[in-house]
Amino acid sequence: MHRYSLKRAALLLLATALPMAPALAQTASPTTATTNMAAGTLDADASAALDRMGAHLRSLSSFRLTVNASTEEVYANGQKLQFLQRTTYTMGGPTSLRVKIETDSQSREVFYNGTTFTIVAPRVGKYIQLPATGTVSEILTRAYEDWGVDFPVQDLFRWGGASATAERPKEGFKVGSAKIGDAMTDHYAFRQTGVDWQIWIDQGDKPLPRKMVITNLEDAAQPQYVAYFTWDVTPNIAPGTFDFKPAATDKRIDLSDFAAAKK
Repeated sequence: MHRYSLKRAALLLLATALPMAPALAQTASPTTATTNMAAGTLDADASAALDRMGAHLRSLSSFRLTVNASTEEVYANGQKLQFLQRTTYTMGGPTSLRVKIETDSQSREVFYNGTTFTIVAPRVGKYIQLPATGTVSEILTRAYEDWGVDFPVQDLFRWGGASATAERPKEGFKVGSAKIGDAMTDHYAFRQTGVDWQIWIDQGDKPLPRKMVITNLEDAAQPQYVAYFTWDVTPNIAPGTFDFKPAATDKRIDLSDFAAAKK
């Protein structure tokens, strides 16, 4: 009963969607990419690139990441429409996280300060607050498994680590190189159950992801999620950033309301 009420409350407040952007010129030839994909294998260098990226992200003690994304939704007539989403992650240490998720129709904020996990719907002035402890990775796992809350692109932060939950790709290869903004990146393509996905990772010893494309193969229309990443790995974080301070008009959701509704 208690688990149900927490999950319902969390889902009510935080409904996140893996919500296209112009195609970027690539240096790899289409012939090379087609040949590699036909092989149907996971290239060792491509797999290692993901592990290096994951290890580098887990090594960051603090960062601010802005994810500008679009998601395609397929209507009954087969037409695909795009919807925009911006997610900002601020991490200030192993037990400090703040997330702001904005879409065309919703705004959600999440605060975690090592002792309390708070989900806020600022447009309607409501929030839910739960006691919680552990690292950010542990909280991401608990949020998904216990409260039904999934954060956009959160799998990247935990790739290759003990808390990783994403399936490793069955196929993958390096497509080539591309310049995204001022960053020179390596472009990789992967395939796993029901999904094709691509990722562009900074070249050099600081392999930050810069772009990601996820294609849903289980839908005949193959809708896509496309995300661009903007990183600040030396952020100026103000005191109190991870502590939620409700306004006088904000209303805290009482979990007992949900438990009573289920009885």
